[in-house]
Formats: sequence, C-alpha cells, structure tokens
Amino acid sequence: MMKITLYGKQGHAYTVAFKNFLNSTDVPYTYKDISKDVEAREHSKELYNGVAKFPTLFVDDQVFLTPTTEEFNKIMQDLKLRA
Repeated sequence: MMKITLYGKQGHAYTVAFKNFLNSTDVPYTYKDISKDVEAREHSKELYNGVAKFPTLFVDDQVFLTPTTEEFNKIMQDLKLRA
C-alpha cells in the first residue's frame, strides 16, 4: 500500500485541486495544513531552505516540491490513480 501525504493550505487553489483529486480516488492519504500544523510547517521549512512553501506531495519515499497541476497529474498517472 503506497503512502501519500499532502502538505498544503486551506483555500489555496492547488491544494484544493489536489485534495479534490485524491478524495475522488480510493487511495487513503494524509493531509496536513501548514498554517495549522506546526510540525508540518517546520518540516516544510526544512525542505525549502527555511521558507514554508506548499503544496508538497510525498509518495512513499519520494518528495515532490511545489508540483504544478501538470506535474501532479503526471505523478497520479504514473501511480495509476484515476479520479
């Protein structure tokens, strides 16, 4: 079973779109809002040299830093995930 985690922020367009896609699949995932989750925010800062950026997508051991919609869609296709 793959492990998917998404860091984002409430109301942020990419975050909302990525969450909507993931919600429409059968794959469980973890969502962390970096404006509310201190641990996720600190982890985000480590990934982006001291700046908390988003969205960040984690798939098993892979980390995708601020993927665009096109990149996100390609990752989902590679994982064979369909909405």
